[in-house]
Amino acid sequence: MELLKFKGKILELCNVEEIKDIGDVLMSAVLNNDIDFFTQYENIIDDTKDWLQALWQYYEADRAEKKQDYTPKSLCKLVASLAGKADTVYDCCGGSGALTKAFIDMHGTKNVLVEELDERVIPFLLFNLCLHNISGYVINGNVLSKEKIKCFQLVADAKYSKCQITDSAYTENIADVSISNPPYNIKWNAPTPIDNDVRFPVIPPASNANYAFVFNCLARAKEKAVLILPNGIMSERTEYDCRQYLVDNDLIETVIIMPEKMFEVTSISTCILVLNKNKKHKGEILFIDSRKNCVVEEREQNGQFGGASHTNRTYKKAYNVLSAENMQKIFDVIESRENKGEFSAIKKNEEVAENEYMLMPSRYIEFCEQEQTHRSFQEIADNINYISRMQNACKLVINETIAKGLGLDMETFKQGKKNSRQMQEQMKSLGIDIEIEDYIQFTKNKNEFVFKCNDKELLPDILIQFFNVWKNQIALLNTMQNQYLAELRDALLPDLMSDKIKL
Repeated sequence: MELLKFKGKILELCNVEEIKDIGDVLMSAVLNNDIDFFTQYENIIDDTKDWLQALWQYYEADRAEKKQDYTPKSLCKLVASLAGKADTVYDCCGGSGALTKAFIDMHGTKNVLVEELDERVIPFLLFNLCLHNISGYVINGNVLSKEKIKCFQLVADAKYSKCQITDSAYTENIADVSISNPPYNIKWNAPTPIDNDVRFPVIPPASNANYAFVFNCLARAKEKAVLILPNGIMSERTEYDCRQYLVDNDLIETVIIMPEKMFEVTSISTCILVLNKNKKHKGEILFIDSRKNCVVEEREQNGQFGGASHTNRTYKKAYNVLSAENMQKIFDVIESRENKGEFSAIKKNEEVAENEYMLMPSRYIEFCEQEQTHRSFQEIADNINYISRMQNACKLVINETIAKGLGLDMETFKQGKKNSRQMQEQMKSLGIDIEIEDYIQFTKNKNEFVFKCNDKELLPDILIQFFNVWKNQIALLNTMQNQYLAELRDALLPDLMSDKIKL
């Protein structure tokens, strides 16, 4: 079944015309224990994927503000396996429930505690959990500040969970294990020492809440906490104190760096951090480099947006996924505790401390000399520069007031240009010239709104239409650019780590 087909079926089932209205129908079904609706929903789906998650991901997810990138199926299974069997599970950023569902399916867990900030996704989360007929609590609120918006209690019943709104105070229940795929690299209101928030033995920087989620999950777990996190947590200087605390207190069990391009809407590279308050192997950390331990899966997808000419097209996109064999390779090395060449290494906490508490597996795993398989740096740079030239060929000059009215974030564009300049300077040391993107210019000139194009054709009656085309084109080009930048990064990394080249 295609997502477009499921979209039509769920809209028909909910008797609504727009996806934004589905949430109200799902919430009504949940609170009224509408068994007929649950049954009808199960009749229109198959088991190939979490269809509610897919629907939310493509149509409603807020990537810009809330960093909502929902967890791929194979990553969910891996996290559930790494966490191990437990009677209760806690997820501090539940989303639509994919990670929690994977844990329930694998271990038969019947008691959950889930928190989620976005009240728009709460109906999807509750509905997914009620389908599993489990008990527990779902809290709509800010996990970091402990601000509670609403609390829901689930009680297992004959087939589907009953759900009710509860006035219970914010619970500090401790679960057997914590699991989470929190939003990455978001700012937060970090507490001061006088706030005395016992969850944070070290206060993570206000500019980045990654370790705030880590410490929260660790505090809410009796033993293990397993999180999917961006690779920056392994080396970011501002998070040095956080890594130091975890290493010095012997809380890190395993660090696994994962393949890129596992998520459906972003190519971001991630790692898995396994924490354990009761480690079997004291004083050491297992590092695993699983970047090449994957299979490529090509998926066909109909267009999701636009007119008939777009939605009737079939698109193919390649993703990295973990097969059963890929997962077993990880489990085998965890069980055997072996140094497996370029795949794994076991290091004492003292050695990690000597390496400035860096957690990148590449710091500790011996790399065999291999024939270069990536394209030349210059070829990749040529692709990046071509994208930049395409971006710059369609330049928008816009008055700041108009830009704000259209929702354009000036600071983001300015920061992007600054980042490009920094990268340009660094690449010069390698003899590589990276062009700076300059596809938008903000001006204080009253009412100025100009597209600088080769044909200079700016007819007022098609201005809005052209602007939408420009936005879509830039989004596409940015995506392509990010892919080439990731390729350049991966090409450079081995030579940087081996000191063949220096920036």
